[in-house]
Amino acid sequence: MRFISRQFRMDLKLKPLALAFICVVVISYGDAAQQNPNNFLSSYNVQECICQKMGWEPKCSREPITGCPGNVIAFHVVLSKRLWNVATSTIIKFGRVDLNDGNGYDPNTGKFTAPVDGVYFFSWTFHINKGTTVYLCGYVDGKCKSHVGINNSTSNADNIHGHLAIRMKKGNKFWIQTFWTTVQLLQENYSFLSGYKLSGC
Repeated sequence: MRFISRQFRMDLKLKPLALAFICVVVISYGDAAQQNPNNFLSSYNVQECICQKMGWEPKCSREPITGCPGNVIAFHVVLSKRLWNVATSTIIKFGRVDLNDGNGYDPNTGKFTAPVDGVYFFSWTFHINKGTTVYLCGYVDGKCKSHVGINNSTSNADNIHGHLAIRMKKGNKFWIQTFWTTVQLLQENYSFLSGYKLSGC
């Protein structure tokens, strides 16, 4: 009885593989050279229907993805001048625009505006000197979403990094802004902000 039970369980495990194999054989069978495109598609649909009735279906959806623009949305901007004694609640404006596909970033305001709905990823790095205290946040429409900070840096030179992945609607805005205290120094050229829309909807 134990042998029969084990054999039965093995049969159950092999059944999906067997069904998949049979479907592949059925779909692949036939002389394609003797079929025109219309006959081939009709035959394929019939064979696929047989496979589905046997309990096997393909794992991947054949439905096309709609509503996802194909254009790249990405930007990379760099701080073009050194900033001293930056007051609290100041939006950091990056003057050097190395990349701005989708025209989402505005160097005049320091803000990125989402051209379409989707999930976006942002990354920023700021270079500071010894003794600098800096608190920065990635804001979306006025709400702080990602805090970073260093209090009285003890290194001769230091970097502070921040990241944010967030779902945005068309027209939502993202920017970097100081908070809590005045920032003594932000170094140009070594401080930058990047962002892009992830693929998919």
